[in-house]
Amino acid sequence: MQQPPTLADLPELASLSQAAAVLGLTVTQVRGLIQTRRIEHVMIGRRPFIPKPAIPRFIADNTVKPCHEETPALAFASSKDGPASTFTGPKEAAAGSAARARQIASRLKSSSPSSCAFEREPAARVIPLKSS
Repeated sequence: MQQPPTLADLPELASLSQAAAVLGLTVTQVRGLIQTRRIEHVMIGRRPFIPKPAIPRFIADNTVKPCHEETPALAFASSKDGPASTFTGPKEAAAGSAARARQIASRLKSSSPSSCAFEREPAARVIPLKSS
């Protein structure tokens, strides 16, 4: 079984199939990257070529980095009697949202025709229609 080509194996201007093999993509996917201008390329006539240094730049520019400073660490608390817990308590905004949701739910419940409050209301007076 033949090893896939590496970046060092590429010529200075790689064809789409050569670049696709190095990137682990299909030729169609590389063509899509060119059409959306996400990867640098050189047109020779009507044929696109990928410069060798464009491949590591493309990888570096599109690498998603974790945002450790924005993600708070979970607080772990455990006791000898019970399992470990990651519950840190509701945030103020979440508590306000939950309270508002409960308030809306109780108001909807009380106005629902199947609720108990509906049964307590007196029946409406029915006016018979005159038939002709």
